[in-house]
Amino acid sequence: MTSGPRSMTSATSTTHEPGSPAPDPMSAPAATIGRASPTPGKPREAEEWVDEYIHRPLASLLIRLLVRTPITPNQVTLISALLGAASGFAMVRGVESPRWMVGSAVLLLLSVVLDCADGQLARAKGTSSTYGTVLDGIADYVVGVSVGLGATWFAVGTYHSGWYALLGLGGVASIVLHSALFDNAKTRYIARARTGYAEREEDLDKVERDRGAAWSERRLRDALLLTLYLQYTRAQQAALRIRPADDPDLFRARYSGRMRLWTWLGSGTHFALAWLAVGLAAIWPAAIPAYLVLHLTLFNLLLGLLVLREKRVGMA
Repeated sequence: MTSGPRSMTSATSTTHEPGSPAPDPMSAPAATIGRASPTPGKPREAEEWVDEYIHRPLASLLIRLLVRTPITPNQVTLISALLGAASGFAMVRGVESPRWMVGSAVLLLLSVVLDCADGQLARAKGTSSTYGTVLDGIADYVVGVSVGLGATWFAVGTYHSGWYALLGLGGVASIVLHSALFDNAKTRYIARARTGYAEREEDLDKVERDRGAAWSERRLRDALLLTLYLQYTRAQQAALRIRPADDPDLFRARYSGRMRLWTWLGSGTHFALAWLAVGLAAIWPAAIPAYLVLHLTLFNLLLGLLVLREKRVGMA
């Protein structure tokens, strides 16, 4: 759920080409299956701390079980989306009974862990693809919107004021914006740092060709997913641009600290704060409005400072 909304990110370096045999996960050394360490080649400064130390280690435990089953990464993605939607519904019921908020928090945590697991499972089975990346991104937004609407309903139902509806909509819009811009900043930072790791396919011309082939072969689902991917990526690149680095080592030395600040705006961080706030709301309902206010104020301030800084140094 990489990381959004987990955003439309996924390692593409191990994509399984159609027509070629997929790697056999049964032959992989046990120590390498579901490992919780950062993905090889991915700069550590681009990792969200909560993903690295909480979500991904939990996901790695699931991978040890799933990698030896016929369950596909896309199926894990869909289950993650369903659990996230169920979490939002549980928040609606939480207006009447606080126990539903505990269940909602557990469902959301499971959704986030599965969101981390789908990418790990794809790499373990050698089936990573742009299509899976797009599906993962869509699922992240389904979860984000479901949780946002559920939180808004809970706040309005608890405090009986329409102002909380505006607070909820503003909070959800802020979270979506944060995650999208962080996703773009992370993807392009990794590309500029040239560590040998790719968050997702940056060659949009290739994606265009793949989409054309999908249309001509009447693979409508793939064509639609690739269209969404193209529009999403182009919108991100229009909002925030990072110029290529002539010296990758100097680039990392100069901008790694700023990349670490960007990670506080990632979907993993937002979701972690969400399941904490939802669980706490079972005994302190004000945790939900506080969560929304936090994103409207502190996180928006951080975003504004980062974007202004990018422009000031000529990176935008």
